[in-house]
Amino acid sequence: MSKITINKLCFYYCDYYNPIFDNVNIVLDTDWSLGLIGRNGRGKSTFLKLLTGKLRPVRGNIAMSVNMEYFPYEPDKKYTVAMDIVKENIGGLKTMEDTMEEIIAALDESRYNEYCEIQLRYSELGGYEMEGRILKEMADMGLDEKLAYREYSTLSGGERTRMMIIALFLRKNSFVLLDEPTNHLDMEGKEMVAEYLRKRKSFIVVSHDRDFLDKTVNHIMSINKADIKVEKGNYTSWRKNMDIIEEYEFRTRDKLEREIKQLERKSKQVRDWAGTANTQKYEFVSNARTNGSRAYMKQAKHFEEQALDDIEKKKELLLNYEEAKELKLGSMTEYGEERLIEVKKLSFGYSCDRKIINNFNMKLYKGDRVWIKGCNGAGKSTLLKLLSGGLKAGEAIEYGEKIKISVSGQEPLWTEGFITERYRLPEETAQFERLIAFCDIFDLPGNFLERPLETYSSGEIKKIDIARVLSEDSNVIFLDEPLNYMDVYFREQLEGAILKYEPTIVFVEHDSRFGRSVSNRIIELPRP
Repeated sequence: MSKITINKLCFYYCDYYNPIFDNVNIVLDTDWSLGLIGRNGRGKSTFLKLLTGKLRPVRGNIAMSVNMEYFPYEPDKKYTVAMDIVKENIGGLKTMEDTMEEIIAALDESRYNEYCEIQLRYSELGGYEMEGRILKEMADMGLDEKLAYREYSTLSGGERTRMMIIALFLRKNSFVLLDEPTNHLDMEGKEMVAEYLRKRKSFIVVSHDRDFLDKTVNHIMSINKADIKVEKGNYTSWRKNMDIIEEYEFRTRDKLEREIKQLERKSKQVRDWAGTANTQKYEFVSNARTNGSRAYMKQAKHFEEQALDDIEKKKELLLNYEEAKELKLGSMTEYGEERLIEVKKLSFGYSCDRKIINNFNMKLYKGDRVWIKGCNGAGKSTLLKLLSGGLKAGEAIEYGEKIKISVSGQEPLWTEGFITERYRLPEETAQFERLIAFCDIFDLPGNFLERPLETYSSGEIKKIDIARVLSEDSNVIFLDEPLNYMDVYFREQLEGAILKYEPTIVFVEHDSRFGRSVSNRIIELPRP
């Protein structure tokens, strides 16, 4: 067991000044299974990159005695077979094996010392028993061992993700940093990763999936509005504690704000009175022997300092108060007809010999909230693109005459430049103003229009994409994994708005809690 000690950490992005951390002092235990949570833009991914050394603190330092291993990463694909790629990404083991075999085959005595050095290093990394360990880890991750001997390129995205996570946990003296590891994984894949992590320690996972965190972590580190706190427990226990704190802050907020305003008025009043600098006796002047302007101003200054100190102490009680604003969906276009879309015997494939969608039928009515489920590769995103017009479906799909569709795909539509560049002003002023209003509800920083999208976190960019869709003049919304990267507050906002306003939506989502809550129809696609 060792510690990660963070001392007086300060960090901001120099290219575009955006303060993230200021004077952070934390001690983390490397035996913990730690969940890292916080609203989008609070610096979760930045914190992980500071731990790995990809970013360096402006001030302060981080001390540790473990190797930080970061996910996601681009695996070394020098080899093609999955087992070989995993070995190579554990520590170059496959290259060591090939080099030792080459030296033995060549009977090259001049390379004897090189062979001994490689063999020692290979042994230290556990190379001789590594293949068996990989197969055991694959079983724990719910992967068939036959996958280890297949071409890596033939594995699904979810299978590759799980193989790369295994490689990190098998690295020597590793402390694993997982940044949203379940994005794009189907529900089965998420369950497998959760079960795998439940049996392990020595990691930090960034996730907004409440069920996933409950199953995997024993400590929570929350990056709050004004501070960073670490506490023992899972997400549910942390949420209960936060509810108690927020309830107290909610009940005391109005009282504290009134007291702060009174103190500010009193401080200003004393300052104004002191400015008169006369020798008249006022009721608050002391009975000191000297009752001149100098003594009076000194006393007034002392009172003002006390008032200002009280103001700051009371403000500190409100620093972490979080209030998710209500999301309203009243701007959606009304649609008179009940049936909006009808699909008859839709079939589609990217190649002639394999159909992803086969003989699919569906009717979409006003008020439907359709959850499209299925494993990775079942064609969920493809179906969404076909229904929304992103892919041509021929005559298999019929649309209502006045239907207006808005779409948010897996990848946000806008990822660079400034938001103002995306609108023709003043022609689109109304839609632009609606987008700004939604961005405010989603808690984007006040200066977001002044910053290029490249400076935003993945969650903030996703929020802008959802705000774009909601601000459009539409009566049907298609959402492909809308909760990827999104904080819990956003999930609760979107869930509450859908249940209250009952828009017509078709969505793909692997957060089962969200899907069960908001859908009134479920379409489950068969395995490919």
